[in-house]
Amino acid sequence: MEIVTSWMEKGIERGMQQGMLQKAHEDILDVLEARFGEAPYELRERILAVAEEAELKRLHRHAVMAKSLHDFQSKP
Repeated sequence: MEIVTSWMEKGIERGMQQGMLQKAHEDILDVLEARFGEAPYELRERILAVAEEAELKRLHRHAVMAKSLHDFQSKP
């Protein structure tokens, strides 16, 4: 029973992490779309490939503060 509970907890935790990442991706893309229109496909794919929470937070802040889509893309 303990093995099943541990397995379930890990699955729930993994699902929550995936949900958080998906929400962060959507938030970044939403900010960019609201400010600059639809993001190019290549940029969308690069954002969706990011899997680190800290990097997604940094990208979100950068999306909010960027002066243009070009500015967002050109700064690390």
